[in-house]
Amino acid sequence: MKNSFRCAVISLIIILFSVPVIANPFTGTGGASGIGKQETLQVAPVRTNTADQNLVAAQATLREKLGTYFYSWKQSGSASLLWGILGAAFLYGFLHAFGPGHRKTILFSLYLAREAPAWEPAGTGLLLSALHSGAAVILLLMLRGVTGAISGKADNIARYMEGSTYMLLISIALFLIVQALRDLLYKPENQQRKKMSLGTILLTGIYPCPGAILILILSLTLSITGIGILAVIAMSLGMSIPIIAAGYLAWFGRTGLFLSLKKNEKMIGRISAVIELFSYTFLLLFSLYMAEPFLLSLFRIIKSFLA
Repeated sequence: MKNSFRCAVISLIIILFSVPVIANPFTGTGGASGIGKQETLQVAPVRTNTADQNLVAAQATLREKLGTYFYSWKQSGSASLLWGILGAAFLYGFLHAFGPGHRKTILFSLYLAREAPAWEPAGTGLLLSALHSGAAVILLLMLRGVTGAISGKADNIARYMEGSTYMLLISIALFLIVQALRDLLYKPENQQRKKMSLGTILLTGIYPCPGAILILILSLTLSITGIGILAVIAMSLGMSIPIIAAGYLAWFGRTGLFLSLKKNEKMIGRISAVIELFSYTFLLLFSLYMAEPFLLSLFRIIKSFLA
C-alpha cells in the first residue's frame, strides 16, 4: 500500500507541475514558446451533468441567505448571526454534495472492492470533504495578493487540479484492472490482491470545491475571511453526509454478500475477484467519461504548443 501511495503521489506531482508548463493556470496563457499568440489557452472543466433544477434553486437560495448573513454579521458581529451562517453553510454543503462530482461514485467503487472496518467509510468521507474544502481555502489564501480577478484565477487552477486527479484515477484504474484480470484468470484462490489504496483516494480529493470558493470570495470581499473559513468548515461537514452514504451503500452490499457466502471460501475468492474487476472497470469508465472534455482540450493545447 505504501508503494502504491508513493507512486500515486509522484504521478500527481508530475502531472500538476508539467501541465502548467504548457498553459499557465495562474495566467491562462501559453508558455514562452507561445510568443506572438494572443489567444488564451484554457482547459475545459471536467464533465458535469445537469443538476436537478429544484436542487440548483435551493442552493441559490442558501447562497443568497449566506450573503445576507455575512453582510449583517459584518455590521453587527452578532453571535446568533454566526449560528445562522454555520447552519446555512451546512445545508448548502449537504445539497451541494448531491450534485455531480464530490467523489461519491469513486467512494462507492472503493468500498465495493475493498474490505474495510465499519468506521472507515465515515472517516474517508469526512477526510475527502475536508480535503475538498481545505484545498479551496488554501488556494484562495494564496491568490489573495495576486492582481486581477481572483475568481477567474481560482477557477482556472481548480480546472487543472480536478482534471489531473481524474487522470490519476484513470491510470490507477487501468493498473488495478490488469491486476484483477491476472488474479481472476491465473490465481482465483488468492485473496491477497492489490487493492485501491485509501491514501490514493484521499489524494484525489485535493482539488478546490467550487461552492467553497464562492463562499470564500464573498467573505474576502467583505474582509471577514475568518468567518468565511468557519462557514467552509460547516459546509464540509454537510458535504460529507451524501459522500459517506455512498460509501456505506457499497460497504453494506459487499459485507452482506460475503457473509452469505462465508462457508464457501473458494467461491468467495472468485466472487471477490469479479467484484473488484467490475468496480475498477466502472471507475475507469466513469473517470474517462468525466475527464473527456478536460483531456480533449488539453490535447488541443499541447498540439497548439507544439505547432
